[in-house]
Amino acid sequence: MTTMVLCAVEPFTSPVWGSNFTVFTSATGDVIPESQSKEYISKCCKYAKLHEVYLVPERFILMEYQCMCLISPSGKVLGAQKCLYWNTEYRGVKRSSAMEVLNTEFGAIALCVDVDIFRPEVPRIAVGMGAHVLICSQQISMADYNSGMIVSGVWSAAQNNNLFTVGVSNAFNCVCAPRVMTKHNDGFLVAPGLKVPMNIKLAADAIDRMPPRYCLSRKFYAVHRKELIGE
Repeated sequence: MTTMVLCAVEPFTSPVWGSNFTVFTSATGDVIPESQSKEYISKCCKYAKLHEVYLVPERFILMEYQCMCLISPSGKVLGAQKCLYWNTEYRGVKRSSAMEVLNTEFGAIALCVDVDIFRPEVPRIAVGMGAHVLICSQQISMADYNSGMIVSGVWSAAQNNNLFTVGVSNAFNCVCAPRVMTKHNDGFLVAPGLKVPMNIKLAADAIDRMPPRYCLSRKFYAVHRKELIGE
């Protein structure tokens, strides 16, 4: 597999030279409204083709769903992920029950929409579908923000599921990995901060060399499905 050279940048600014994968992150974290989504994604496709990078744009509303997508270096949308749970800021949108994992030359990539990162079943199911990298885009109310949101979100997803997690938001940007893969044994490849560009190399085959991931007990799941899923 090819090593991902990931760069998180402000929307439509050039990535760091040598990057092959770009994620947009903005100071507001605002979702793109449905009336602007078609034009926005078209502009993102042109950006990906111009810079010859894979691109995960900001979240956008499409067909009344809050979504994320992955665009190829040829400017084509490879796939999209609809939100699975509601952010209270966007309770007017629909929510989905389907997850998609996108196979790329960098390994399998899952997109995590906003508050879905706080649901432990989301990264667990993504890993069960073969994901090596989980990319999460959020908007966080600064009145509610605290560092525990990082620990309970992208950090926990990486530790509990043995995968890389990339988190971008208006409150912080960071990259997490299983603790044994990090220099200071703290679970962070890039510590939380707002400095951009954020640049890091991620090798999916290193994840494949990790000990086997924990298996979800089918019996436990069947008995406690309501509690686990939250329905």
